[in-house]
Amino acid sequence: MELTQKQLKRLLKIIEIMRRGRYPTITDIRRELEHTTYDLTEQHNLEASRYTVMRDIKLLKQTYRCPIEFNVAQQGYELTDPAWDFVYPVTLNETEMMAMQIGRRVCENVFPEPLRSNILNTVDYLLNVGNPEMASASFVKQMHFISAKTGKVDKDIFSTVFLAWRNHRMLSILYKNNKDEITQRIIEPHALFFRNSTWYIQAFCHERKKRLSFMIHRIQRAELGDDNFVPNPEIYEHISFDFTLIKNIVLRFHKSVHDDIFANPFHEAQEILWETEDPLYKIVKIPEAEEQIIVPRIMAKMGSITVIEPAELRQKVIDAATSLIAAQQKEKPSIQ
Repeated sequence: MELTQKQLKRLLKIIEIMRRGRYPTITDIRRELEHTTYDLTEQHNLEASRYTVMRDIKLLKQTYRCPIEFNVAQQGYELTDPAWDFVYPVTLNETEMMAMQIGRRVCENVFPEPLRSNILNTVDYLLNVGNPEMASASFVKQMHFISAKTGKVDKDIFSTVFLAWRNHRMLSILYKNNKDEITQRIIEPHALFFRNSTWYIQAFCHERKKRLSFMIHRIQRAELGDDNFVPNPEIYEHISFDFTLIKNIVLRFHKSVHDDIFANPFHEAQEILWETEDPLYKIVKIPEAEEQIIVPRIMAKMGSITVIEPAELRQKVIDAATSLIAAQQKEKPSIQ
């Protein structure tokens, strides 16, 4: 049975609603469909009648073997296997297949196991169905990620964290901080994100009563909880670290590092001033940046970037450089 775009999007939405584990009724599902758009203009929603929703649930169960059951005690529907995925063979055009190949390459370099293999196998299957020649396109092999490789993450722990995040389940973890202190935490994993070759989970910690970021490679053990939580946009839309923010920064930089500043901006709203008295040096204005990131980055350029404002940041760079020189001078040559 070939599905229309609207039907396919509606089935996917129904599965997503049930995966949250809140035992939705037909009325609950219809209400969410009314507020979900499915086209690029976002002008058409997935509104459906009660009969259509019931027919879709029957279709998912009988044709696609979706593990949907009606929970009598909760008086709502549920996925008895929250990890079940809906794989529907679709017709892909060349642009869509190219996008999948590029996404596959990124996944190969960024995602840890077992998610990496799951995604790669699914993409390979869809590409082979759509166009076997595209599945082995040589242009993808010419894409390289110099710094995208991640550190070692335990695949079982990542799998548990990923399921908790995807299905909005509470998570119990043993966490080792940067002082090698291990504590047990009950957390709500609201956001999964990747930064500087490291995977994090942004969560609400019930022990600390606040949102915190946890490095997944520092999690020693992870277990799914029995309860669900409601995703909070105040947490998953505002990724934060325990960093010190410095505001209203002005830096002078040599033209040789322009490409680095342009490709890796200090801030999305940074402003580069091209008209300066010295043609070899330009100015960049930065609304704010984390001290723990900007100081090492300035030092790494070995004088090609200097601080004009504020004085606070200029002093921090001087202190860091002084400490580095003092520590290096104490080191004695090794005896062979």
